[in-house]
Amino acid sequence: RYDIFREYTKLVDDQSAELKTLRGMFRLKTGERTPVPIDEVEPIESIVKRFSTGAMSYGSISREAHETLAIAMNSIGAKSN
Repeated sequence: RYDIFREYTKLVDDQSAELKTLRGMFRLKTGERTPVPIDEVEPIESIVKRFSTGAMSYGSISREAHETLAIAMNSIGAKSN
């Protein structure tokens, strides 16, 4: 449910600011730059080809997690190790 998600993200954002974490101190400046023209933006198909999951042993992740990562990466045209 989106309302629960929004409540959760607000709690995380507030906690990050209160604890002075890097995430809490980071702010995006908006409206200060001219947007990049869409014809200069690289297509998603080119970008995902550079995505890669690192090699992980079954000791660090489960077989199911390993297979899920491989399926996900293969489905978007990225690399899985």
